[in-house]
Amino acid sequence: MKLHILYFCYKVINFILTNRLFISFIIISAFVFGTDFLFTTQWNRLQEFSPTTIGIDFAPEVWLSLLSLVLGTLIIVISIASQNLPKLVDLYMQDWQSLFYVWFLVLAGTHAVLAKVRVEEDRSFLASAVLNDCLFLPLAIVLVFPYIYYILRCTKPVTVIERIFSSHLQQINLLPNPYVSILLNNPQFKSAYQSRLFASLNQLDNLLSYVTLKEAQAQIIEQITELVDRYIILKPHINPQFFLMGQEVRTDISFRTTIEFEELERSRIFYEQKCFRLLNNAYTQFIEKHEFDLASLCVSEIYRVGITAISIGDDHLIDTTIVRFNTILRIALKHGTRNNEARNLYNFAFHYGNFISNLVHSQKIEQAKLSFHYLRLYGTEIFKYGKTSPVMYFIVDVFAAEMKKILMLAHELNLDTALQSELLFEMLQVDSLPNFMKDDLDKGQFVDNGVRTLQIGLALFYLKNDRPEFVERIINDIIDDLEYWGKESFCRLIEMTCKHLQLFNHHFWEDTDRGNLNIYYTPYKDYIDQFQALLISRIRLYADNSLELDHQREELSAKELERILGRFHEQMLRYLHRFSPEK
Repeated sequence: MKLHILYFCYKVINFILTNRLFISFIIISAFVFGTDFLFTTQWNRLQEFSPTTIGIDFAPEVWLSLLSLVLGTLIIVISIASQNLPKLVDLYMQDWQSLFYVWFLVLAGTHAVLAKVRVEEDRSFLASAVLNDCLFLPLAIVLVFPYIYYILRCTKPVTVIERIFSSHLQQINLLPNPYVSILLNNPQFKSAYQSRLFASLNQLDNLLSYVTLKEAQAQIIEQITELVDRYIILKPHINPQFFLMGQEVRTDISFRTTIEFEELERSRIFYEQKCFRLLNNAYTQFIEKHEFDLASLCVSEIYRVGITAISIGDDHLIDTTIVRFNTILRIALKHGTRNNEARNLYNFAFHYGNFISNLVHSQKIEQAKLSFHYLRLYGTEIFKYGKTSPVMYFIVDVFAAEMKKILMLAHELNLDTALQSELLFEMLQVDSLPNFMKDDLDKGQFVDNGVRTLQIGLALFYLKNDRPEFVERIINDIIDDLEYWGKESFCRLIEMTCKHLQLFNHHFWEDTDRGNLNIYYTPYKDYIDQFQALLISRIRLYADNSLELDHQREELSAKELERILGRFHEQMLRYLHRFSPEK
C-alpha cells in the first residue's frame, strides 16, 4: 500500500515537472488575478478618485514594448546559442524563473488591457488600473534587464554544463533516500529513473562534441568523473533493484552492441560502464584533434575512478577500470604508430603506473600482478613497432620506468619475495621479442639500451638494499645480450651505460607534460662500481662456460645423431614388417 501511495505522489510530481509551461501559467494567473481581487476588495478609498486623475492609457503600449523586448532577446540569444549548445531550448523550457517571468509579462499585460476597458465602463474597477500601473508595471520594468542578463548567463556553456551536472547529481543523491528506495521496487519508476540519468549523461556527451572551449570540455570530463565518484560512494546504500537494467538503458546508444547485460547487472557496474565509454569516446576525439592535455585529462579521470574503486574495495569496478586502461592504451597505440606520435602514450604510462602503484599500496595483489603483466605485454608490443616508428623505443623505456617504480615500491612495502621475483621477471621480459626472428633485427634494435639502463638502475637499488638474489637475476638477463653483441662490444656498451648513469641528473634539460624529471636518473650512483665488478666476473664465468658448453654440444650432437638414426632404423623395420606378405 505504501508503495502505491508513494508512486501516486511521484506521478503527481512528475506531472508537474513535465508540464512546467502549463503549471507556471496557472501559478502566475492565480497570482495576477488573485492580487487584483484582493486589491480591489481592500481599496475603498479609490471611490474618491476621479478617473481622469490616473493615466492608464499608456499601460498596454508599455507592456507590449516590454514583452517584445524580452521575447525578441530570448529568440535571438537562444537561437544563436543553440547552434553550439544542443538541447538548449529544452533546458530553457524547464527553467522555472524564465517561465514565471514571461508568463508574468503576458498575463500582467493582459490585465492592463482588461483594466483599461473595465475602468472606462465602470470606475469601480479603478483599483485594478492602480494595481497594474503602480505595482505590476514597475516590477516588470525593474526585472527586465536582470532577466536579460540572467538569460545571457544561462546560455554560457559553463552554466549549461553546471545545470545539467547539478540536476544529475541531485538525482544520484536521492537514490539512497528511503522513499526513493521503496519506489525503485516499481519497474516503471526504476526504468524512468535510469532513463533520466542516462539522458543527462548523453547531454553532457553531446555538449562535449559541440563545445570548442577547452575550459568547458575539461569541465564536462571532470564532472562526469565527479558523478561517478559520488555514485560509487552511495552505491552500497542503493536498492539492489536499481541495478536491474530497464529497456531504455539496454537500448541506450552506448549499449546497442552489448550482450553481457546479465554480467553488468550481476557486477552492478552498468552506470560506471556508461561513463567509461563516454570518457573513452572523448579520448578518441581528443587524440585525433591532437588535444594532448584533454586526452591526458580523460586518462587522469579514469585513474581517479579507479582510486575510488580501490578505496571502497569494489573488485568488479577495479577489474573494469583495468580493462578500460587497456582499451585506452590500445587506442593511443594505434594513433601513435599511425602518426609517429608518442606523447599520448607517454602521458598514459604515468597514470597507469600510478594506478598499479595504488593497487600495490592497497594490497590488491592479484589485480596488481595482472595490470603489471599487461604493462609488460604492451611494452613488448610497442617495441615491435620501433622499426616503423622509432619514437616507440622511448615509450618502451617509459613503460620500463613505471615498472621499475612499482618494483621499488614493492620492496619498500616489504611484499612477499616470490611476488617481487615474479614482477621482476616481467620487467626483464620487456626487451624480449617473442615470435620475432632474431636474424631480422639489427643488434642495436634487439637490445633496447634505455631499458637496460633502467634495469641497471634497479640493480643499483637492490644493491643498496641488500637484495643480491635480484641483482643476480638482472645480471643474468643482461648477460644474455653477450651472445648477440660479442664480448668486446658488450663490455663497451655496459661501460657506456654506466657512464651515462654517472652523468644523468635528476632533471632533464627540456620540459614535458610530466615536467622535466629524468626517467633514467638513479640516486644510487655509489654502487655502480660494485655492479660493474659483479658483471665482469659473470662475463668471465660465462666465457669459460661457453667453451665447455661448445665441447659438450659437439659430443651431444654426435650422440643425438646416432640415437635418431637408430630410432629411424627401428621404425623402418616395423614398417616393412607390417606390409610384408605373411608366410
